[in-house]
Amino acid sequence: MVELKTPSVGVGQTALFTAWMRQLESERPDGLFRDPLAAAMLSALAEDPVLGEVAEVIKQTHNSAAGFPTYFAVRTRFLDDEILAGVGTGIRQVVTLAAGVDGRTVRLALPAGTRWFEVELPEMTRFKDALIARSGLPLACERHGVAADLREDWQSHLRAAGFDPRQPTVWLVEGLLMYLTDAAGESLLAGVTELSAPGSRLMLEHLKAAMLQEEGRPVRERVEEQGAKWLSARDDIEEWLGGHGWRARVYAGDDARIGHGRTVAPLPSCWLAAAEL
Repeated sequence: MVELKTPSVGVGQTALFTAWMRQLESERPDGLFRDPLAAAMLSALAEDPVLGEVAEVIKQTHNSAAGFPTYFAVRTRFLDDEILAGVGTGIRQVVTLAAGVDGRTVRLALPAGTRWFEVELPEMTRFKDALIARSGLPLACERHGVAADLREDWQSHLRAAGFDPRQPTVWLVEGLLMYLTDAAGESLLAGVTELSAPGSRLMLEHLKAAMLQEEGRPVRERVEEQGAKWLSARDDIEEWLGGHGWRARVYAGDDARIGHGRTVAPLPSCWLAAAEL
């Protein structure tokens, strides 16, 4: 049996929180997706006290931001659809930055020949590799776990893992930018653009600026209780991406056009974007 070492508090714990949210959606008869890796994680860590801490955060989230958990379902489905649209154009190279416990490499119906690179901190990469091995779930693509700090030189680690910048890429940046400073986010986007061949696609999430003001304080406090902290937010997503050469479609997280009939809480306020280079 492959041993799992639970990620430490902070962004690692938010990854467990997000996976649990996806499992709750998977249990619904009308679920917008099914995530077997999330179920495998909860089963493997059933006796780990850290899950009790995550459960308490989930309870507080339901109480302080009713309807917010639905956002994770809508966000996941939106990004799923955009990724599948990207590989549907013939792109066979996908990169997730800050992959967490994302289960897309085992649950999406991906075309043959798809190569997926998941960039994460070393601790999370080890956890994810071990979780997939322990779960026995078959991969839907060729998967590469890339251990790197996104605040440093992650590009060289990605290239060393076999990433080809000459080929168009589908990029996924989910649950990350708000934990980076403005400068670090700018550097990240520049790095993504530098490695992107024409025809590449980029899907990302960011916070609305109001979330760093008084309006966002109740939810910010929930995040900080997990040992993480929001460091940036912005409302000029389309212009920001456009300045780097990306043509974007941007939606509010509670936009009915992407909600599949679900009602998403207005807090916290987030943006979801899909862009082409």
